[in-house]
Amino acid sequence: MVQQKNYSEAASELEKLVRVAKGIETRSWCYYQLGEIYYNYTQQYQKALNAYRNILKMQNDGLPIAEIYLAYIKIGDVYTRMGEYEKAIQNLNTLVQVTDETNFVHKISSQKIRDIQKGLQDLTIQRQIVREYKGTSLEAVAQFQIAELYRSQSQLNQPETAIETYETLMKNHPTHKMAPEAQWRIAHIRHTVLHQTELAVDAYKKVADTYPTSNFAAEALFHIASIHRQDEEFKQALTVYDTIKERYPNFWITHAVFYWSGVCHEKLQNYSDARRAFQIFLKVYLPSLDPVDLGQIEMYDKTGTQVSELIQTKINTLTKIIPKHEYEKIENAIKNNQYLNALSYARNLIVIAPNSEYAKRISSQLRSLEYQAAIQNLQMRINEPNFDTAKKTSTQLQIATIYERELHDYAKAVDAYKTVIKDNPRSVYAAEARYRIGIISADILAKPNTALQAFNDVIEHHPNTLEAMMATFQIAEIYEKLQRFDEALQAYQKTSAYPERELYLSGGYKDSFADRAQFRIGRVHFEDKRFAEARFAFEEFIKNRPNSPRFAAAHVFLAAMHQENGETDLALKYYQIAERLLNKNGVQAQTVIDEAGSLGFQSTDTVIKFLQDRQNRLKNQ
Repeated sequence: MVQQKNYSEAASELEKLVRVAKGIETRSWCYYQLGEIYYNYTQQYQKALNAYRNILKMQNDGLPIAEIYLAYIKIGDVYTRMGEYEKAIQNLNTLVQVTDETNFVHKISSQKIRDIQKGLQDLTIQRQIVREYKGTSLEAVAQFQIAELYRSQSQLNQPETAIETYETLMKNHPTHKMAPEAQWRIAHIRHTVLHQTELAVDAYKKVADTYPTSNFAAEALFHIASIHRQDEEFKQALTVYDTIKERYPNFWITHAVFYWSGVCHEKLQNYSDARRAFQIFLKVYLPSLDPVDLGQIEMYDKTGTQVSELIQTKINTLTKIIPKHEYEKIENAIKNNQYLNALSYARNLIVIAPNSEYAKRISSQLRSLEYQAAIQNLQMRINEPNFDTAKKTSTQLQIATIYERELHDYAKAVDAYKTVIKDNPRSVYAAEARYRIGIISADILAKPNTALQAFNDVIEHHPNTLEAMMATFQIAEIYEKLQRFDEALQAYQKTSAYPERELYLSGGYKDSFADRAQFRIGRVHFEDKRFAEARFAFEEFIKNRPNSPRFAAAHVFLAAMHQENGETDLALKYYQIAERLLNKNGVQAQTVIDEAGSLGFQSTDTVIKFLQDRQNRLKNQ
């Protein structure tokens, strides 16, 4: 309870225990602990005095004399703290009288009496200086010396009065060179003597904020970090340690800053950061440290060699566990949809442990994480208060596009597209969203009825848009696959009626949805075995669209139909033209493969071979 700063609860429990304890040593121990709580932690000095006096009452009950002597010494400390110096001296003098001059208790009691008396003499002298040199620098020095006398536990031992005196000094002489140290002393007293942690942190902050260039600023920050660390507030401690590194690179115990940073990172399971901090401590600072400096990292009893071995062992352990731990961090971040963090962790893992199995595993997922992180970033933008509706809708469309085209997560893509439609149903973004839902339904999910509904919604809600024309074309494509040829023809004809949006290709060819639709009208007639209509459609296509990438494909279909009708010369003519076109430009060859795949074409070579074989047969008839 004391460690957790629950002082009142600790005292209450001790009070309960002392009432039921049977052995005098147990009761003595309880009273001693009560005295320590009241004296050191809660500053309830009268209660502390009563607790130590209760120990003296057990002298005739057989309590060991050492405990009686200790109680007398503690009572002397309490009287001193209360400013009752005569009573303190009288109490300590009791021990002097009952012990031999060679006894340790006799010596320590005598020394305490001399220190108190000397402190009181010095106090009188310094107060005289304050009166004589009021308003001068000498007054400030004297006030500081008075505060020091009160601060010293071996002399006047009144920390609260010391604080008041330091505060008076700073009020009267705010720019004096001793002001930073005075503020530092206040913080240190509250921290180490009075155990007033919150007040101590505030006082240390005043040192760093008010006197940032003084020698005490870094010390103040270091103690703030230590308080956070001891309270297991490791993130706060690290923030302060980082501030020290940044602002005070020449801090005399920088080695301790790096060591304790490593400890905090390790406690937070930031193992790669912990390893780096320990490595800096080991390689940069430990080789030049004096043994006394090891006290700053609580290794007073160890040699430099022993510390080096301990730190190296810790580094080796961290090196082994880092890859797996970093990978688990990535997994947890993904599980919690924290993709920006996951991406950062993944990159870090690949850098710090490139040859580990975990780095290799995450490397294959890196691109996906980048897309997920991009989505998360876009979603954050959407939630910004000043983001207008149009920007939100376009951003939502971008999210849907990433789901569809990069992550191939079609269910989430459809949901995201639906959000676009819901948020801004008449916008151009909604037109594209409806169109993409139709494409996913038709090409990926194999749901032609859902696709038809989506495309018809585009036409209904966005009639004069590019998406309406493309949707009409896609409706035709679906009907063609379903062999609903009349409906397909109708839709292809509607597509042709839209204004053409041309795409310029290599070789001077021009593509468009109208071009595709006109060609496929002929192909639908061909598939439905309406060869006269097909022949007419392809002949019109050749006449009207000489720059079409489907020009060769139209000749192939015409050649095949003329050959089927026994019209050898016309068939041969169309095959020859198609072959010349294919030899000149890869665009024509690829389009033949795409548009006339039903004839068995899989590559340019198979197309050329097909044309040559057909021509040879016709010539040999």
